[in-house]
Amino acid sequence: MSRFLDRLRDRVLFFDGGMGTQVQARELGPDDFGGARWEGCIDHLSLTRPDVVEDIHAAYFEAGADVVETNSFQASVTRLEEWGLADRTVELNRAAAACARRTADRFEAADGRPRFVAGSIGPSGFLPSSEDPDLGKLSFADLVPSFRPQAQGLIEGGADVLILETAQDILEMKAQVLACREAMDLVGRRVPIQCSFTLDPTGRMLLGTDYRGALATLEALAVDVIGLNCSTGPDLMRDAVRYLCENASTPIHCIPNAGLPINDGGRTLYPMRPEPFAETLAEFVRVFGVNLVGGCCGTTPDHIAEIARRVGNWKPRCLHDGGTTGFLSRLA
Repeated sequence: MSRFLDRLRDRVLFFDGGMGTQVQARELGPDDFGGARWEGCIDHLSLTRPDVVEDIHAAYFEAGADVVETNSFQASVTRLEEWGLADRTVELNRAAAACARRTADRFEAADGRPRFVAGSIGPSGFLPSSEDPDLGKLSFADLVPSFRPQAQGLIEGGADVLILETAQDILEMKAQVLACREAMDLVGRRVPIQCSFTLDPTGRMLLGTDYRGALATLEALAVDVIGLNCSTGPDLMRDAVRYLCENASTPIHCIPNAGLPINDGGRTLYPMRPEPFAETLAEFVRVFGVNLVGGCCGTTPDHIAEIARRVGNWKPRCLHDGGTTGFLSRLA
C-alpha cells in the first residue's frame, strides 16, 4: 500500500506552490549556488544550500500543504548536462528528496498529520514527437536513460510519489513513465506515478494532443494520478478539469499558475491573487470533484493557505473503477 494513495481515500490533498519564485525572492548570490558557473541552477541548491530549500518546504507546510514537491524540476541528465552536472544526477536528486523528506517528517512528527514528498520530474527541453531538427533530435529511446537516474535518486531519497509535470509532448511523458518504472525495479521500491500535462488556452498540449487524448494515453499506461499543471490560471482549465473528473478512473489534480504570465519590463509576473485563485480551485473540488489542488508558477504560501482555508477537510469524490488498472482496484 502507498500511504499517499491511501490518504486520498480520506480527504482532498493540498500540494505546495512555486519553488522558483520563492528562490528568486531570497536574492541569492553566486556563492549560494556553489560558484559563478552554477549561478541560477536552482536544482543545485539542494546540495549547496539545503537550508534554503528546506525553509521553502517548511513555509508551504505551515501554509497547510500536505505535499511538497522536490527541488528537482530540471534535474534530468539532459538538463544537468547544460551545467556540467550530469554525472551527479542521482546524487542531486537524492539530496532534493532528502531535503523534502526531512521537512515532511519534522512536521508530521509535530502534529501527527501525514505529510508527503512528491519527486518532481520536469520536461527535458526536447520534443520527441516534433519534426523540428533541434527540438526533435532526441528520440523516445534517448529520453528513457535521461530520466531514469533522476527517478532513481528521488526514490532513494524518500519520495512518496513521482510527479511527471509540465508535459508538452505525450511521447516524452511515456518515456518518463517507463524510466520511473525501470528506476523502481533498480531500487527495489515502488511508488505511485502522478502525470501532469500542460495545455494552452484552447485545451491542447504544445504538439496538438488534447486533454481527451492525453487521458486515454495515460490511463492505458496505468498511472496512478492524472491532471493539469502550469500553463494558465485555473479559470482557463475549467472544461478540461470537468472532463477529466467525469471520465478518469484515477484521482485528478489541478496545479495551475497564478494566472497567465505577463511581461513587465522584462520581468515575468503572474497576476492572480490568492483569493480568486483559491475560489476557483475550491469550485473545482466541490463541483467537479478534483482530488488534489495546489499551485505552480507565481503561487506562494499565501495562495496555498487560502486554498486550504476554503477547501478544508473536503472528502474526495467517489471514483468509478476502471478495471484492473483502476484506482479503486489498486487500493483494494
